[in-house]
Amino acid sequence: MSTDFTEVPENRTVSGKRNFFEYLFIKFNTFYEKIFSSVGEQLGKKPYQFILISFILTGLCSLGFLRLNMINNAEVLFIPTDCKSVLDREIVAEKLPMNYDEYYLHQDYDLGIFGDVIFLTNDYANIGRLNIRNELKRIYILIQNINVTYNNQTYSYKDLCAKRDNQCVTEGDIFFRESFWQRLKDKDLYKYLSNDLYTDDDGVPNLLPFIFGKNLTLNLEKKFLFTKVLKLRFNLRRTLFIKGKHVNIENISRMWEQAFLQFFHHFKSIMVQATYAVSTSIDQELDSNIKLDMILVVVTFCVMIIVATICLSVRGPFAQSPAYLSGVGVTATMLGLVSGFGFCSLIGIPMCSLVFVTPFLIIGVGTDDMFLIYSAYRRTKTSETTAQRLADTFRICGSGITITTLTNVIAFLAGATTNFYGIRLFCIYTSASMAFCYLYQIMLFGSAVALYNECISNNRHTLILCLVDRKQPTNNQRRQRHHRQQCLPWKEMFVYITKPLFTKWGQIIVCLIFIIYTTFAIYGALQMKDGMNFGQLLSDKSYAKVYFDTLDKEFELYPLVQFIITEPIPYWRSDYLKQIRDLIKRAKQLEGMNPEFEISWFSLIGYDGQDYPFDNGTQFIEIVHGFVNLFPTFSNDLLINNTHLLTSRFYLKFGRVYYNSLDGHLVNQLRSLAEQSKLPIKVYSSLFKYYEQMYEVIPNIIQTFLIAIEAMYLATLIIIPDLKSVLIIISTMAMILVSLVASLHAWGIQASSVMMIELVMSIGFCSDFCVHIVHAFLTSTGTRKERAQQALINMGMPILCASLSSIIGILFLGFANSYLFRTFFVTIVSIMIFGAIHALCFLPIILSLIGSHWSSHMNNKIQPNNTLQMTATINNDSQANGYITKREKLQTKSNTIEEEENDEFMPTTRDT
Repeated sequence: MSTDFTEVPENRTVSGKRNFFEYLFIKFNTFYEKIFSSVGEQLGKKPYQFILISFILTGLCSLGFLRLNMINNAEVLFIPTDCKSVLDREIVAEKLPMNYDEYYLHQDYDLGIFGDVIFLTNDYANIGRLNIRNELKRIYILIQNINVTYNNQTYSYKDLCAKRDNQCVTEGDIFFRESFWQRLKDKDLYKYLSNDLYTDDDGVPNLLPFIFGKNLTLNLEKKFLFTKVLKLRFNLRRTLFIKGKHVNIENISRMWEQAFLQFFHHFKSIMVQATYAVSTSIDQELDSNIKLDMILVVVTFCVMIIVATICLSVRGPFAQSPAYLSGVGVTATMLGLVSGFGFCSLIGIPMCSLVFVTPFLIIGVGTDDMFLIYSAYRRTKTSETTAQRLADTFRICGSGITITTLTNVIAFLAGATTNFYGIRLFCIYTSASMAFCYLYQIMLFGSAVALYNECISNNRHTLILCLVDRKQPTNNQRRQRHHRQQCLPWKEMFVYITKPLFTKWGQIIVCLIFIIYTTFAIYGALQMKDGMNFGQLLSDKSYAKVYFDTLDKEFELYPLVQFIITEPIPYWRSDYLKQIRDLIKRAKQLEGMNPEFEISWFSLIGYDGQDYPFDNGTQFIEIVHGFVNLFPTFSNDLLINNTHLLTSRFYLKFGRVYYNSLDGHLVNQLRSLAEQSKLPIKVYSSLFKYYEQMYEVIPNIIQTFLIAIEAMYLATLIIIPDLKSVLIIISTMAMILVSLVASLHAWGIQASSVMMIELVMSIGFCSDFCVHIVHAFLTSTGTRKERAQQALINMGMPILCASLSSIIGILFLGFANSYLFRTFFVTIVSIMIFGAIHALCFLPIILSLIGSHWSSHMNNKIQPNNTLQMTATINNDSQANGYITKREKLQTKSNTIEEEENDEFMPTTRDT
């Protein structure tokens, strides 16, 4: 039981006056003990009522599943809510709406609706061979014949495709034009080529590396084209002009996408192989991967029950086995999970695929509380009634499990302040589930412990309640039975293992190891890189994963950057044209931009204001009208009326893509140039939202981390009102997190929105390890070294059991299909290992050297010996702190389960 500091026992010598933090801790600790003692007493008196309340509350929260709203849109989940590119997209769509009857892919304000396929030959040879071309043409015709039925009407690709000159726009269809191959054969192809752009008779430029890949070899003299890949994109429309108005047919186009997928799911060819995707592939695969991996949730719960049963039942006789308590503890965790999910759905918070990580997190937190409650129960007096034992149990562990839950919930609520909507949903659902899990561990598991104690008190078998042992054992017989049943004296092992750590040389060695370890951890953390490709989120077996891997390997898809002048300006004035050209020049000079590429209408129009010194815009507008008629490709780039050019657009191109924050930095540089030009201009690309996402990750991680640490600092200070102890806790947490970041870097995981989830989750776990040790240290008596050793011996086993059970429970996540689950596995294993190392090795040594030491902690000198008392908290009636002699130990009557087991730690003369 926890020490009551309000009364000073006779055998304790108080030296000095209490300082401010000592006074606060005593008052707060006494207040918390009274509250949790009352809760435990009620649980011991009315266990069945609390069990019933737990299930009723779960049932009420489960009603929320009736209004469950699931979000699987990757853009909504992983793109910052204040993303400027998303806002700019609305402006572009309004100023320059898409014309699906004169469609050009580079003019689309979004990625569009499409079906993509990349063909490779089975022998990885030239795909331009005649027999391969014939096979691909056959497949091309089959794709065009894919049809869907909607409202009893059949739609084929030709009905739904985006068009130009009444022909479907399929990127890469020049491969099937005989004119292309004939020009290559006649050595005339160079006439139609300019900087990898092939312009056919229709006047539309086709970027050959976009179709044939970056490894295209084109030898015009030898009439030779070599490439291993061919990429086709089948563009679909969102609207259709029917009976004088535009009708939204996006749902029908989405249906065709699914038919496209089904076609290639069953595709077979002896000549070529295909990798494919559609515009919603990432969303669909994220959802399906999570559903496939949900079986792992069930397996994990089962494994946790088995592991927890072994940890709880490794000691003691079979008739008093607490094996069923592990099932109740895991059930309490499941009910907390169901209640948390149901409650959030009930109040209208949508769910997303990221939330399905929560069960694995809640399992670890729930089992931690379970082990702490049961460990506290074992330290209560066997001679007391059930209500008294439960009151003592929660007086011992109430503050510990409360502060860990509180800090976990605060950490996730701090994570909910992020700009990433998916992470926000994950944090809200997880914090709610943790709160309910805490509540059910107290009510349900606490009630189960009360019923377990009733069975022991009534001498009933704890697993087979109908069996009664009519021969009540004496204390001496019980000790002998414990001695026979006890195979692994865990706590005694902790005594001998930890004893060398607290010697002078042991402390020096540990401190040196800690300094070296910290140096390497900081160095490893500083090497962390940022970046993420959305293809990484997909299963290794996913068709979309294969497609994106092939795309990255064979193509260099550097995005076009749209510069949109959103308001009318006097283009005919030389000073304005000079500003535009200066902007283009400076943009091309930026590192990462292609200095050679430019698509701009004013570079082709040939207008010079000096040639029309008296033009007020009339002649300019006439020239623009003539230009559009001559080059219809630019018709969607110029919004013009009879008197003004309302909106215009030109294009530059990225020269490289890193898939990290450098891309986002380049986007910000382009926007800065646009602002400096003082022109009403927007810089936009449909891929900018992904680059912004990567650029915002690290600032959001830092922001969330600082908010969480600050909030947890205040919360910890409320439960443990000692500034020095709280600073030690926060410092240890920071070191654990630094070690985690270094470990993730070693595993090849980069900083991303997924890593942000894992770091937020880890902040709560860090506090669990640190708080228990520090709280036990403050509630013990003796010197710093004695209290640190007591805290380690008594809290070490629950921490070790919780860590090992969490690691064993999530082992199956290593086989998950989802990247999210696999990285979660790596994170949990790393945080459990580093957390246990800090809590069981480094933190006790730090406390033994610089931990808080108050006058209340000192007691009278007693004779030293080699046997250390095994209780985490001090019972003034029957226990003394520090070292006790063998004679004194033999003369002391065992009152608790642990004391009974400690008596067998050395042979007694009474047993002989």
